[in-house]
Amino acid sequence: MKYLMLLSVLLAFNVKADTEISVSDDLSLADEAISSPTMNIEGQYKVEAPAPVAAPQRVVARRPAPVIKKPLSSSERLKLLRERLEERNKIMVEKKMEQIRFQQEMALAGQLEASMNNTIKAIDNVK
Repeated sequence: MKYLMLLSVLLAFNVKADTEISVSDDLSLADEAISSPTMNIEGQYKVEAPAPVAAPQRVVARRPAPVIKKPLSSSERLKLLRERLEERNKIMVEKKMEQIRFQQEMALAGQLEASMNNTIKAIDNVK
């Protein structure tokens, strides 16, 4: 078997050596590929022209107009507080769900480990 494999490998290398492409031809093909123009996704060749450098324009920053905030009414303030409370509750529930999920995964991993150990012990006892 080893003899057949060695013979097939030698035959494959011999066929590779009989080809007419030499190492210098491979290098010249690689150089052509490197120096060829770029191709975009659609497959059309394009030659990238250097982009002209434009002079930077001066930007004048203007101050925004002052925003006058009127005091919130009691109903608006309660609505805002309720929204904040709901957001905090939502975050708290997500954290608690994540903790429960993590505990369940740890318990499942322990059960899986115990099962694998029992399987290995059973296999060892059979031998």
